[in-house]
Order: sequence, then structure tokens, then C-alpha cells
Amino acid sequence: MKIALVRQRVGWGLGGAENYAASCARELARQGHEVTVIADYCNLPGVRFLRAPVLGRGSVAKNLSFFLMVRRLLEREKFDLVYTCARTGPSDFLRVSDPLHAVWIKLGYRYGNPRLRALRLRHRTILWLEKKSLQEVRRAVIANSNLVKGQLQEAYGLDSGRVKVLYNGVDFRRFNLGLRRRRRELRKEYRIVGKKALLFVGSDWWRKGLDLALKIVPKLAHDSLLLVAGGRARRARKNVRYLGNVRDVERLYAAADALVLPTRYDPFANVVLEALACGLPVVTSRFNGAAEVVRQGETGFVVENTPESLLRAVSGLLASPPSSETCHRSVAHLTWENHVKGLLSLL
Repeated sequence: MKIALVRQRVGWGLGGAENYAASCARELARQGHEVTVIADYCNLPGVRFLRAPVLGRGSVAKNLSFFLMVRRLLEREKFDLVYTCARTGPSDFLRVSDPLHAVWIKLGYRYGNPRLRALRLRHRTILWLEKKSLQEVRRAVIANSNLVKGQLQEAYGLDSGRVKVLYNGVDFRRFNLGLRRRRRELRKEYRIVGKKALLFVGSDWWRKGLDLALKIVPKLAHDSLLLVAGGRARRARKNVRYLGNVRDVERLYAAADALVLPTRYDPFANVVLEALACGLPVVTSRFNGAAEVVRQGETGFVVENTPESLLRAVSGLLASPPSSETCHRSVAHLTWENHVKGLLSLL
């Protein structure tokens, strides 16, 4: 089957949605499909790449130009299936990969009136593209969590049967229990021997709730340390180390004691799957779609994104951590092979 997969940037090391698109394209190709990636940038070898250039400066020009360039390519090329992971169309399936803007415009800003904010040209453009892409879906909209499915129904009035929930997959060749055999060595390398090491992974610090994680570290009873992977590297301060962008984050999953992600909104944070696959328990907020794969009290905790709730959960987890095998087994079925099988079963 000739399949087009659309995303503005596709490849590993570019972000969660970009990693998803790369993994999905690779697995589709492995299963024998003729895959074409339509993107502005792609670092994925072994698949056909059609460039839809992003033009101009600023969010409005970039989003609109990509939308129009993709449209032009889809009119020119013929595919059996168009799978878009961006605000583009028309498509057979649209996966809501980014935070739903109709929701984020209300949750994602510290200050200002959401109604007035929605009048700005940038937000009006993204909201129009979001609505237009949903209207042009021929078969189904794919949500990566029940959280997002509910938000799609509430914000855009989509019928329940038109929205399918399909959890992300995880690359078990990379994220597994193997590195835990080197845990003692890795903890020496990261200078966390004798400490309880919390791990925060993400570059959008405010949306991901880093400020909330920073508030609880001094209050923990244990000799605790927060490792921040992603975003800008900064000078270390008491109980916090800023590591900058980390390419081999799986080594941190093996060395740390818990992943802490009190996000204000995440459709499905892939780092939750990666951590659990590596045997690392997770504390995250109920505003994270990936919270749906955390077994409450068994592989971690799902909390309100407040310092008080976060502190209680992290303290309890550090005092009585689950086994790494329990964490790994809880997501062992979420392979990329099963994900693509689920996707193709919707045809």
C-alpha cells in the first residue's frame, strides 16, 4: 500500500511527535508498505521523502505555508492512504500529535484572558488550521489518549465513533531493562550515589511543570536531587542539575529513582512510556494522556499538578518503590508493531 505520512519535521531527537512519526514510518516500511514522508525536514533513512517547505518568518507564515505546500503535493501525488500527524489535510486519518490548541489556549498561559488571546492572528490561524484539518478527515481522527478524545468531542463536537484512541508505541530495542544491570556504574557516572534522584525530561519547562517539581525537592525527607534533561543547560544549584539536551536519555532512566512530570497539559508524553519500559516508576499529572498507562500505586502515581499532591506522591514512591520488572511489564504490549497493526485495523 502506498502511504503518505505528514509531519513538519520527522526524525529522532527532534521531539516526541517527530519521534512518533519516524517510528511509525519505519514500522510501516518494515511491514512492506511503500512509505512517503511529506515534511519540511526528515532525517529518516530508507523511506521516500517529499519536501513541503516551510516559508517565511513567524508562526502564521510557517504554519500556513506548510499547510498549502502539503495540499499541493497531495493533489499532485496519488496515495492509497494519507496519514497526517499535523494540522494539514485532506487525509484519511489525522493523528492529534500536538496539544489541541482549542484546549491549550485556555490552559497554557500564565496570564491574560483566553477569549482576548484567541483574537490574536497567530491563535486564529492555528485554530482555523486545526478545525479545517479535522473537517477534512475522510475516515477517522486518532487520539493518543482518552483525555484527548474527550477534548475533541467537547471542543469540536466530534462523534465518539469518529475518534479512535490508539496509544503510542515504544522502541523496546532502546528502552528496556538491559541498562539497569549497569545501574550502579551509571549512578557513579552521574554522581548520584547515596541520593534519591528524580528525573524531569522535557524542554517546554513551564508546560511540563518544572516549576512544580523544583518546589518539592527541598521538602523531601530523603537526600534528593532533581536531574533536568532537556532545555537549556544551566549552572547546577543545590539539589538541581540542568543537563541540557540529552541524546541517550535511556541511561538516565536506568540511573534515576523516579520520573517526575507534573505537566499542565500533554496529549501523551512519550517519556512516561520510555521510563516505564526501562523499569522506572512515574509520577505525573492527570492532565497527561499518558497517565492512562500508569497503574496507580503499582507503577507510579497520577496526581493533581499542585506541589502538595506531587510531594505526597513522590515521597510515597521513594519510600516504597515498585520493582523495575513490574513497571516494564505494564507497558510490554505497547510495541510499535502492535501500534501499526492497530492503525491498519482501522482501514
